[in-house]
Amino acid sequence: MTEIRKLLVICLLIALVMPTNMASAQTPESKDVKPKIALALGGGGARGAAHVGVLKVLEENGLKPDLIVGNSMGAIVGGMYCAGVPLGRIELLIRDGKVKKAFKPVPPVVQVFKKIVQVFKFWDQDDFPGFYSGKALEKFISEQVEEDRQKLESTSPKFACTAVDLIDGNAYRLEAGDLARALRASSSFPPLLKPVPIDDHVFTDGGVRSNVPTFSAKGMGADYIIAVNVDEKIERIDRKQIDSYTELVNRLSSIIIYLRDKELLKQANLVIQPDVSGISVLSVEQEDYAAAVKAGEDAARKALPELKKAFAERDGDNTSVSSE
Repeated sequence: MTEIRKLLVICLLIALVMPTNMASAQTPESKDVKPKIALALGGGGARGAAHVGVLKVLEENGLKPDLIVGNSMGAIVGGMYCAGVPLGRIELLIRDGKVKKAFKPVPPVVQVFKKIVQVFKFWDQDDFPGFYSGKALEKFISEQVEEDRQKLESTSPKFACTAVDLIDGNAYRLEAGDLARALRASSSFPPLLKPVPIDDHVFTDGGVRSNVPTFSAKGMGADYIIAVNVDEKIERIDRKQIDSYTELVNRLSSIIIYLRDKELLKQANLVIQPDVSGISVLSVEQEDYAAAVKAGEDAARKALPELKKAFAERDGDNTSVSSE
């Protein structure tokens, strides 16, 4: 299974070096008199569990954003939250491994055997390659959401997620249609998960071009953007920390993600940076997910003065919140 893991990681690294600018087919919505505050939840695999911690602190303090835009794990957390799934439930699903299992419904060794069998089933091949189909993830999300909240249009706060079309190479903001399918598209990174066809598009993980979806938030009419960045901090490390294949790849991917997201974060008025140091994007350890949730809580509490100020300006006198 080591070779499969290497393949997945190499494909991840190749995608991460692509240009960072986002070309969305969506146009900005007209702004209301009252300024809009948006929460932009970035992708980051296991590190994305930190978004649960951030949302918990906002909810505890009665701070409700007007918009939430997510990518990859940020889309899954934000999308289920805006569809009415209680935060406590989302946290439990992450901590007990159900979200992780939805991405990989059967063990890799079993999936390899299935792929070998499918080689001889030429009449039953899917349109696109991928180690897992992603259908289990879509079904899992649908099962968590009430029937009347299955559409992106029914979310509250208003939610959208980002995805990249492999046909034209552009990033898109998905804000209408089936919620579960959109979340699957935003978090389907080939070759781990197959790309997702929607209408005339073939979507893959939005992180390829818009990992922290600040541009999407602006496109939805946000006046004040709170970006939650779950990239690992780039600090000097001991050379012994990169003496294995996995550690080396994790370090390289962290550097590339950090440099790419640096430009996207310039669009934010406030950046919340949970300390997810030591948590690999590809981690499957449950203690890492728990640590990420805690890191999100700590970072949000640290930012509370600025958060309360922004929400007070929005709610107090209808004065537009200006960029820093």
